[in-house]
Amino acid sequence: MRQRLVGLPATVAFLVLVGPDMPVALQEPDSYERGQALLAAGNVTDALDLWASLSDSLTATNSQDPRIGTAFVAAVARHNLARYDELGTQMFYWGFSGTTRNEDAVREILAEGRRTFVLVDSAVASAWQEAGQESPTSLARAIKQFWIERDPTPTTVLNERLLEHWSRVAYARENHVYNNSSAFGTDDRGAIYVKYGAPAQATAGHLKINSSEAQWRGVERDDFFRWDLEPRYEIWRYGTLEERSFTYFMFGNVEGTGPFRLVTGPHELLARSARYGPGSRVADIRAQYFMELFYYVELARAGGPFGVRLGELEALWNQGRGRPNEGYLEAASLRYIEDDVERAAVPRIPSWSEIDDAPKSALSAQVARIVQDAEPRLLVVAVSSPRWTPDLTDGALPEELELDDYTPGHTVIVRDSQLNEVARATMVSMDSAGQLSTLLLRHNPAIVHLSVAAEHQLQSSRSGRQPSVFPGHRHFAVATPLTAEPTAFEVSDLVVGIAPQPEFPMDHSPVPLLPATRFWRDDLLRVYFELYRPADAGADDPKQYSIKLQVVPTAQDFFQNGQKLPLPFSLQERGRPSAVSVDIESTGFAHQHFFDLDLRNEPAGYLRLILEVVDPLTGATETRDTLIRLLPF
Repeated sequence: MRQRLVGLPATVAFLVLVGPDMPVALQEPDSYERGQALLAAGNVTDALDLWASLSDSLTATNSQDPRIGTAFVAAVARHNLARYDELGTQMFYWGFSGTTRNEDAVREILAEGRRTFVLVDSAVASAWQEAGQESPTSLARAIKQFWIERDPTPTTVLNERLLEHWSRVAYARENHVYNNSSAFGTDDRGAIYVKYGAPAQATAGHLKINSSEAQWRGVERDDFFRWDLEPRYEIWRYGTLEERSFTYFMFGNVEGTGPFRLVTGPHELLARSARYGPGSRVADIRAQYFMELFYYVELARAGGPFGVRLGELEALWNQGRGRPNEGYLEAASLRYIEDDVERAAVPRIPSWSEIDDAPKSALSAQVARIVQDAEPRLLVVAVSSPRWTPDLTDGALPEELELDDYTPGHTVIVRDSQLNEVARATMVSMDSAGQLSTLLLRHNPAIVHLSVAAEHQLQSSRSGRQPSVFPGHRHFAVATPLTAEPTAFEVSDLVVGIAPQPEFPMDHSPVPLLPATRFWRDDLLRVYFELYRPADAGADDPKQYSIKLQVVPTAQDFFQNGQKLPLPFSLQERGRPSAVSVDIESTGFAHQHFFDLDLRNEPAGYLRLILEVVDPLTGATETRDTLIRLLPF
């Protein structure tokens, strides 16, 4: 007689039903399922310990499992297991580092892509997801790189932003589950919560006919029974997403009884039959206008535009002694709809976190491929300083701004094609204050990613409210090494910045500039590069090169938060390029050159600098480019 195992998860039931005579292949669920069975039984730490213990053996066969990576960090966040936070970060990265792509792994990579890309611009998300359909491995790397580059403290194991993200996911899955409409298995409130955290204010209830208001307008609540569907609604208000303005998100049952989702405004919650068709009038006025008034009586509790609209509607309804002018009510209704749609379309930051918004170091860094001592190298240059929030006394700035003493430091973290850390090094200070640093690395072809981290450790804090460490970081995708062949013409990558300043002695700096990619109009842009010529031309003979430098206004969406996107999106020109062409002479194997450019006639925004160098003797041409941002003021 076969017994049914009622209420047991499938993996647990499978383990119970397996008998000693079953083939081993059927007795052994995979590593992910074994851990899930322990989670289902309430043995959370046993599941985590099992998955961690199996990671080495799975890595040996290049079978890292993204399902384990996401399940591990999700369990750590859900159960608030702080002692596993660092391991949770490591296991998540581990899960997206392999190349084994069975059907379950691909499905999880695509699902995690959808969960990750709600945090970025929608156009970027679509491009990433499309690329992931063609190459799940590339998508897995993009997910891992996304979180590596958002780690506020890249020199430590723990990624605080990643753990906060999964804590938000856990909260949303517990509290926002009217339906399963988002990538997180939550309703639309859950997706907004994951993107922006808890709202500063939340107002919730049901939209329905207000009996006393109906009496005041000479109608009865029963007159609206066919349209009074009492949809559930919530309004969330945030004060951090737009400058000088609150942001409101409204959720509710579409058309009164439909799915509970994010809507542009209350017009989407009104029963369709109240707007159109015979019988949709009460006391010679369309039912829609009565219900809009009654709805705004409830919605005005949220304040903001909802309170303003209630005041406007009451003024329209109260004017004169007779019934209100229906044309005015219709005009107001259409205007509110138009305003709601426009407000929903206003660009806003795709995600927000106090971690992202915490005090940081201002860091400018660049990485350039060069050739030195006949070997390909990577030159890293960085300049930074801590950002202090002024201590306001009685709402006013102090007459003198006295900065706390600090100890600076710059670190370079090197990663391979799987974005695993393979080395790190402390940069060498070029000035007495330690704000300008450089590092020269052998360019191993295995290097594909560099992180430059700045940390300014406060020695004391006069205000008593400043954090002890101001972190900052920049990240770079590294192209293939330059060739070191003695007869091959080569050009280094561009290094851009500002000409040396008196307060920054740069006698020992390998480049004659302060690295920067953001410029004011009055800044003189310096573009630095090196030429490497064939050795058989004669070490001391001057050689002619034709140089052309173009400045091309470029579409902004190539960047996300001022950093290059991890996938190669095409650049779109948005204006007419300007160009500088010169002939220069160079002697010896390598020679350094730079231009100083006036940007005052260039449009604000992102500019692509394209350097084209031609060797007239051979016709060999090399092109290098970089992007800068010209600030609008």
